[in-house]
Amino acid sequence: MDTQIEKALVVGSGVMGHGICQLMAQKGIKVSLVDIKDELLQQARGWIKDNLDFMVTLGELPADQVEAVLGNIDYSTDLAASLPGAKFVVEAITEDFGIKQKVWKVFSEHADQDAILASNTSSYDINALAEGVANPERIIGTHWFHPPPITPCVEVIPCDAASKELIAWTLDFLTWLGKVPTLCKSSPGFVANRIQLAMAKEALALVEEGLATPEEVDRIVKTSFGFRLGAFGPFEIMDQAGADTYNSVYEYLYAKLGKEHFKPSKLLAEQVEKGRLGLKVSAGFYDYGPGAADAMRRERDTKFYARLKMFNQEWGDKK
Repeated sequence: MDTQIEKALVVGSGVMGHGICQLMAQKGIKVSLVDIKDELLQQARGWIKDNLDFMVTLGELPADQVEAVLGNIDYSTDLAASLPGAKFVVEAITEDFGIKQKVWKVFSEHADQDAILASNTSSYDINALAEGVANPERIIGTHWFHPPPITPCVEVIPCDAASKELIAWTLDFLTWLGKVPTLCKSSPGFVANRIQLAMAKEALALVEEGLATPEEVDRIVKTSFGFRLGAFGPFEIMDQAGADTYNSVYEYLYAKLGKEHFKPSKLLAEQVEKGRLGLKVSAGFYDYGPGAADAMRRERDTKFYARLKMFNQEWGDKK
């Protein structure tokens, strides 16, 4: 399937929808942005114009390209009339399942038979959205992250009926847009939100228990593991620290605090039992070759010093 398309459609002009629309328009795609009221569409146009102007200020977009990008977008309150001819359709409306079902019914009745239908839902089961829609093999979840034109990740969640061709096309198309798409299975909250909300839950608990203020929690997160997370994911970090170390800390916290989310993980315990402790033994959640520990330290420090320069510029005298 060719990832080059002439027309796309985004339903919902809010925080996520206008950003998804903007990015596709920047890539030269003609995009129809649809919402229920003209006032919402005019608001979205203002947001997009402001975004593009700020990109010019930052040196991220030549000034003479702003009008061309804006010219790639048309605005409509008529969803049914906007669907024909759209190759890629993104539903980015409010997280209300009943409202989404009504929109998807219109998709089923008026979208081209070969149009790819995507939902930006952050929580709902893609299979439930696909129920009753014609040709469900073309339905897929694409969960973007705010702000959509900037944040790299898009979780790609196929419905059970999605074809292999659709999945491959979606991954290629999102990559072409400059995103970092990653497959995950349909489950409430998918992957990123489950991790993010688990962290937020514990952050709230720390403040409720009087152990730190919101400002203190944010400061610690931004200057500790948050500083590292742009370079390494949690499994890479566990491999660097050691599965045995993590397991011991979980055992201690669970014994002292009794919170269920600190109960030692079966997966982590299995890693310890198998002796897959991480970098120090060249085998953890990832397999490492000879000299991997030294190479990883060099890679880590190279990334961290680069981030430290940016961090110091941002923080200035706030340290």
